[in-house]
Amino acid sequence: MFDIFSGIVERSEDGIVVIDKYHNIVYFNESAQKIFGYSLDEVIDQHMNILLPERFHLRHDLMIEEFSASSMECKHTGQRTRLIFGLRKDGTEFVTGTAIVRIESKFNRYYAAIVRDISEKKKTEEELLRLAATDPLTGAFNRREFTALADHEGVRSNRYNRSLSIMMLDLDHFKRLNDTYGHAAGDKALQRFTTLCCNTLRTIDIFGRWGGEEFVALLPETDAKGAVVIAERLRKTISQSVLIHNSQKIGITVSIGIAQYRSGETTIEAPLARADAAVYDAKKAGRNRISVYRDE
Repeated sequence: MFDIFSGIVERSEDGIVVIDKYHNIVYFNESAQKIFGYSLDEVIDQHMNILLPERFHLRHDLMIEEFSASSMECKHTGQRTRLIFGLRKDGTEFVTGTAIVRIESKFNRYYAAIVRDISEKKKTEEELLRLAATDPLTGAFNRREFTALADHEGVRSNRYNRSLSIMMLDLDHFKRLNDTYGHAAGDKALQRFTTLCCNTLRTIDIFGRWGGEEFVALLPETDAKGAVVIAERLRKTISQSVLIHNSQKIGITVSIGIAQYRSGETTIEAPLARADAAVYDAKKAGRNRISVYRDE
């Protein structure tokens, strides 16, 4: 019967690593050898740290101590809040999904780690999260994600009495561009515009596509006067750029409306409505302009 169980463990697709109470490796199955790149002889009697990046050494020791003192017989790691990375022989790291099992005998205590390489799964999850948060054409934050980020920043700014401004950006004559050069040119203009904005805005700013040719930017730690400086830099960058489509040079400009959050405002609805009104003023005044909403 022991041979049957041993054969099952050896042929498991998951890596199985057993350590003693000193955290030295006493068992290393075939899958573990494939996952980590070590032969059995290379790891037996070596400290478990050989399989972990240095920054996880202390965390692993504390995790084992915590598990040892608990009443749990099995502990799962690899959740979003406590990702564990493994270290292969060639120095590359990978995300692991691990279950730790405590094994008691009359004289000794062992810990068995059932290890699975979940790097590809994590990459897929992260890619799905990214896709859910971004506009598929431009890569900017979509309306839902931008709103969530803006509301979070609104609460923070209100709590600490920090200035916060929002910009509405509307590409000028976008329908004419589509009608003249085709929708492929329009898509390319939106993508080009997004790239220019992301390269020009600060790292603390939040940029998103609101819909169609309308975009929004949230400017933390910035009052209306500071927002004008940023908006003018954006407007100038956009107006000086040239879009090449089918060997044709196409110029694009943007009208920008600015509104500063008022005291007590934590959501984007009211300030965004004011910024939208300011955009209308900028377009009415001739486009390729900046307008700041003025409180009456």
